[in-house]
Parts: sequence; C-alpha cells; structure tokens
Amino acid sequence: MAPPEWSLIIGSLLAIGLAVSPWMVKVHAKLAVIASKIVDLCETMDRSREDQRRLWNTCSRHESRLDTHDVQLSHIAERLREE
Repeated sequence: MAPPEWSLIIGSLLAIGLAVSPWMVKVHAKLAVIASKIVDLCETMDRSREDQRRLWNTCSRHESRLDTHDVQLSHIAERLREE
C-alpha cells in the first residue's frame, strides 16, 4: 500500500475512534453508577434479610409464650370450675 492509502486508513480509524470515545466514556460512567447502585441494593437487602430473620425469631418466641399462656389460662379455668 502506498503512503496516501495508509494515511487515509489511519485518519479514518482515528476519526472513528475520536467520534466513539465520548460515547464509550459516557456508557462506562453510567455502568459504574449502575454497578455501585447494585452493590448498595445488595447491602440493603442483606440488612433487610437479617432484620426479617430477627423479627421472625421474635415473633416465634412471642407465639410460643402466647401458647404457654393459653395453656396456663385453661388450667386456671378448669381449677375454677372444679371449685
């Protein structure tokens, strides 16, 4: 290839690269923002899952206490009926 052909090819590639570069930088920046938001969302979901687990444990303990109280109240009611 002759030098004018090489300069035409290099000039075309350089023009395409300069035209596409800002778009690529913008897309990269948007992807970085999306990735950081996904990380924040995952951390929030982890905290939420732990809070939910803690609440379920508390609910379970309260439910077992209520069942115990129901049994105790039924025994007291039986004793009162017998007297």
